Amino acid sequence: MGAGDGVMSAQIPDAFASAFNPVDFDPNAFDPAEAFNSMFELMDGMSNAIIIQVAMDEELAPFLKVTEELQPSFTEGAAVFHPRYLQVGEDQVPLLLVRSKIGLVNAASAVTEAISYSSNCLGVISAGTAGGLARGINVGDVLIGENYTYTDADATAFGYARGQVPGMPESYDGQADEWQDALEHALAALEPVREQAESTWEVRRGQMLAGNSFVTAHNVKDTREAFEGAISTDMETTAIAQVCHNYEIPFIGVRCVSDLCGPEADQDFHLSVDVVAPRSARYALQLAAELWTEAQLEALELAL
Repeated sequence: MGAGDGVMSAQIPDAFASAFNPVDFDPNAFDPAEAFNSMFELMDGMSNAIIIQVAMDEELAPFLKVTEELQPSFTEGAAVFHPRYLQVGEDQVPLLLVRSKIGLVNAASAVTEAISYSSNCLGVISAGTAGGLARGINVGDVLIGENYTYTDADATAFGYARGQVPGMPESYDGQADEWQDALEHALAALEPVREQAESTWEVRRGQMLAGNSFVTAHNVKDTREAFEGAISTDMETTAIAQVCHNYEIPFIGVRCVSDLCGPEADQDFHLSVDVVAPRSARYALQLAAELWTEAQLEALELAL
């Protein structure tokens, strides 16, 4: 999000803004001590935060509606960072919302930056929309990633699996065990909501794919054959999973299907982002709340 997208650099202290925007740097106005204090204040507020990444402003909007500002938002590179909190009972769950823009590099660089602001990040969630890949998936379904690989990485000539980057794992599991209890609690909490909704949806779990190219009716057959267990495709999740693998931070994708890569003749193939983004956000925030609660209980057990 740039200056024309509604986030003003004036929302952050001048010294902090200049530290993040070298083009606007004024050596006479810059106070290094103030800039560093602002940075440390941000990092202190984001300690033990949960990072939630989305690619587009439309996917970010539902999160901003139900969370409160913890510190002013700021822009770094192509990404916009929103230090927020979610009120859960008497607790304030710290969240660092990241609007990365679309694409593998944008997502990876934004989440790497976000991790540097959270000294003990509890985990990273990638939310928003996805293309439904597996047969039987419909627009509006909620998808939970179990592992992640690339659609368009191909080093098979050198003995690597399709989707595998040389020197890296065949796929990334996101340290799924770290999420298991919190995920089950979140899904159970939202099951009554799903059952009572006017338009029902399914919750699917499986492999998520990401790449720099769209999967369409033209190439969906090859993608399905190469990745038989894959349920979705997007342009961010696997890159974030790789970053989190490198930093040993738990990661999970929580997406909602907006389009179908290869729809059947009788299937609706598109649903507005205004419908699916809030659904993804609801599941992502419920998961964040459960993960935070679990972490607090573990800390209490250690203290006792």
